[in-house]
Amino acid sequence: MIKQFSLFFCTLFMLFDAFAQQDIVGKVLTQESSKPISFASIYINNTSIGTSSNEQGSFVIKNLKNKINELVITAVGYETVSLQIQLPLEKDLIITMKPKAIEIEEIVVLGYVKDGWQKWGVFFTESILGLGYHAEKTSIENPEVVQFRYDKNAKLLTAICSAPLKIKNDELGYLLTYDLTDFQMDFKENRLYFEGFAFFEDIGNNKSKFKKARKETYDISLMKFIRSTYQQRWEEDGYIVRKLVKKDNLVRLEALSTYKKLTDIVQKEYRNNWKLFYLSQKEYTEAQVSALQHQMRQPEKISYLMGIISTQDIIISEDVTQQWKEIRFDDFLYLIYPSEFQKSKNKMLKAAASQVSEIELLSGRNLIIDASGNFFPANQVVFNGYMVNYSKLAFLLPLDYQEN
Repeated sequence: MIKQFSLFFCTLFMLFDAFAQQDIVGKVLTQESSKPISFASIYINNTSIGTSSNEQGSFVIKNLKNKINELVITAVGYETVSLQIQLPLEKDLIITMKPKAIEIEEIVVLGYVKDGWQKWGVFFTESILGLGYHAEKTSIENPEVVQFRYDKNAKLLTAICSAPLKIKNDELGYLLTYDLTDFQMDFKENRLYFEGFAFFEDIGNNKSKFKKARKETYDISLMKFIRSTYQQRWEEDGYIVRKLVKKDNLVRLEALSTYKKLTDIVQKEYRNNWKLFYLSQKEYTEAQVSALQHQMRQPEKISYLMGIISTQDIIISEDVTQQWKEIRFDDFLYLIYPSEFQKSKNKMLKAAASQVSEIELLSGRNLIIDASGNFFPANQVVFNGYMVNYSKLAFLLPLDYQEN
């Protein structure tokens, strides 16, 4: 059985404009001396759209369909720059980059785990790539750039990369450049969080096997579910979504309270001698205390599965011109994957038939979704269940992927 973690799945925010095609023109310079930086990588985050600067630091990205884009600029020896760009631009961009703070890196390195990749490499790889299927044909080509820190008291694992990860996906035909900006595994809360900037290079050479694999991956993807929500096509796409309510387990809470009172009494009046406590009173037997301990191990929450809901129940507003919609829901969305997957010859899709995932909005925030399958703010959404594994990098498609 594949173990799933709660995952904050982070992506970018782009507002989709279906009609205009526009360009980004600019120049990349050093911050201190305004000298051109050649061979810098410039791309739209989480897409296959990008270019590099020439010897004069100049670049052009043409024919963009999105009005708002997250532009990422990377160069060896410089700190990554991320800009939100609204098109059309009034003038050419001037982007300045500052050198990486080497002295800070030298201080931080003191806390790195010795032989970190040997100790944590497998866990790290499975955490960001996923497990099974595509993950078995996806590899990190430059593991030497990854270092780890582990806080034993907090039970917190952190990974730091000195350069972007190069991830080769032989199942989908992509070479992914992933600039990991944060990776934390909280073992106390059993919660994984990572984020970064992604650029997809298509190495599939238009082969039919990659087209087929991408289509099958798209069918199970979070991106398709977001697009289906935007297009209000849950029923047509085979999704069943129900409301899930989770309430405090009152039996567990009462058991915790009672056991704490008994523990305080035993410590203060019986010098922590439970046998003497059982002999001295008849209200609580050893069997009853054992039952309390069993109740304390029950789940913190009790889940109540409610009725089927529709996209109309969660979409609260939209901007037709900008083509985004705002959604909000209380409690949880309980997503059931299409049962039609059972008929697929693809093992991954067949296994996903009628599987479930839970989606939760944190802090009472609303969510913006767009036609490309994007959502914002991404760090306010938590996914649990089957969707988690298939939202990781081995199963990721660029936001400019088109089904047909």
